[in-house]
Amino acid sequence: MALGFPMNPYTSIKSLCKCFVVFFIFFSMVLMGSIYWKPLMLEMPYAYMKKKTSSEKSSKLTEQQRSICKSNLVNSTITPVLGTKTYVIAAYLDFRGFQSVRVLGIGNREEYPRLYCHFCSVNITYVVHAEIQIHADHFNFPYGTMDLMCYLEGDHVPMYVSISLASEVPPFPQYLKVKNIEAQLQGLPVTTFEYEFVVCISTMFGDYNNVLQFVQAMEMYKILGAQKVVLYKTHCSKLLERVLDYYEKVGFLDVVPWPITLYLNVSSGWHFPEHPGELHYYGQTATLNDCIYRNMYRSKYIALNDIDEIILPVNHNNWHDLMEYLGKESWIFSSFIFQNHVFPSTRKYMSRSVTLHDWNYVPGVDMLQYVHREPNVPDVLNPTKMIVNPRSVIKTSVHTPLEVSGEQYWVPSEDAKLCHYREPKQPNLPEESLIEDFILLKYESMLIKNVNHVLKEVHLLGHD
Repeated sequence: MALGFPMNPYTSIKSLCKCFVVFFIFFSMVLMGSIYWKPLMLEMPYAYMKKKTSSEKSSKLTEQQRSICKSNLVNSTITPVLGTKTYVIAAYLDFRGFQSVRVLGIGNREEYPRLYCHFCSVNITYVVHAEIQIHADHFNFPYGTMDLMCYLEGDHVPMYVSISLASEVPPFPQYLKVKNIEAQLQGLPVTTFEYEFVVCISTMFGDYNNVLQFVQAMEMYKILGAQKVVLYKTHCSKLLERVLDYYEKVGFLDVVPWPITLYLNVSSGWHFPEHPGELHYYGQTATLNDCIYRNMYRSKYIALNDIDEIILPVNHNNWHDLMEYLGKESWIFSSFIFQNHVFPSTRKYMSRSVTLHDWNYVPGVDMLQYVHREPNVPDVLNPTKMIVNPRSVIKTSVHTPLEVSGEQYWVPSEDAKLCHYREPKQPNLPEESLIEDFILLKYESMLIKNVNHVLKEVHLLGHD
C-alpha cells in the first residue's frame, strides 16, 4: 500500500491551472525570443563588455591583457602575416549573418595556409580558425583581395585580433584594432549618419601631378553634395602633396597611406598578363573594400569612382536630389550603377564663356574644356561605377558589387552619367561622330570660383 495523503480534487484542478499558466509563459518567452533573437544577441556582447569585474585578480588580468594588445597594435595600413604570402589590412566586426570579425587582406591565390585568429577582448583571449575567402574579381593576377573570416565564440566580442600560422599566440603578435564595434552592437538599423555622401578614390600612385583636374574633381564632389573624400595614396608629386595637405586641413579629405609597393610587384593596369605584376592595379579592389567598411556607418551613401570620373545628374543639380528621385523609383535597390561616357582630352571646347589664363600655370587637365563625348558602342562591355548603400555590401569589385543584399539598379543615361575625362577610348573615331554634351558647364561659374579659391590658398594661382 502506497504511503501518501488523500488527493483533494479542487487542489488538483488548481495545480493543473498553475502548470498551464507556467507553460504558457514559457512558450511566450520562447516565441518572443525567436522573434527578437538577433537584437538580443547583439545586445548581449555589449552588456558583457560593459560589465565590471569585482575581483582584484580579474581586474589586474584585464589591464595586463589590454596592455599586451595595445603595445603590439600595428600602425601600418598593410601588415604581412609572418611565414605566409598573406597581408592583412584592417579588421571589422560584422554581424550581418554570422557573428564574426572580418579581416580584409591580400593573398596569393595558390596558397591557402591554415591561419588562426587570436582574439584579445576586455577580459578574455581565445583563438579560432580563420576561413579564407578569395574575392572572385582578381583579374587573373597571382594575388587577390581576400577576407579572413574569424567567427566569434559565445558572447565575447574582441577589441583586437591578430592573424598567424600558429594556434598559440606568437612571441610578438601584431594586433589589429577591431572597428565598427559600437555600430554593430547597437543591434538596430542605423538611421542617422555623420555624412550623406562619401567618395572613395582607390589608388594614387607614381608621380601623379594632375593638379588642376584633381582640384576640379574635389570641388565638383563638394558641389554635388559629398562631405568627405577618402583617398588611398601610394605616391604623388610634391605639388599635389601641397593640395592634399590643404584638403586634409579643411577636413574634406582623409588620406590613407597605401605602401603596397613595399610588399608586392604591382601592376599599373588591369589585365593579366598584358599588364605584368603580381597584383591588379596597385591593389585597387582591396582599397575599395576597405573604404566601404571603414565608412559603413559614417555615411548614408558611398560613391566609388576614380579621380578623373564624376557622376553627374542630368535632370538634378546634386546627388541628394538624384538619389531621392532614384529612391522613389527604385526603393528595393541598394546599389546604383552608372554607365561610363568618355570625354576625350584630344578635342577641346574653344568657345567657353570664361578664359582663365592663370590656369595655364597649373599642371593638369581642365575638364571644362571638354564637351564632346564618344558614343558608346552597342553590345560592347561598357565600364561602370557606382553609388552604394555600404551596409548592404559584403564584397565589391571596381565596377559593380560582388556580393550584396538588395538589388542593383542600372541608372539610365537620361538620369545621370559617369563622365570620364581621359585620353580617347576610340582614337580612330571621326570628329563628326563625337556628341556635344554640356552637362558639366551648368556648374561652370561656381566651379571656377571654388577652384580659384583653392588655388589661391595653395599659392598656385597665377604667379603666386
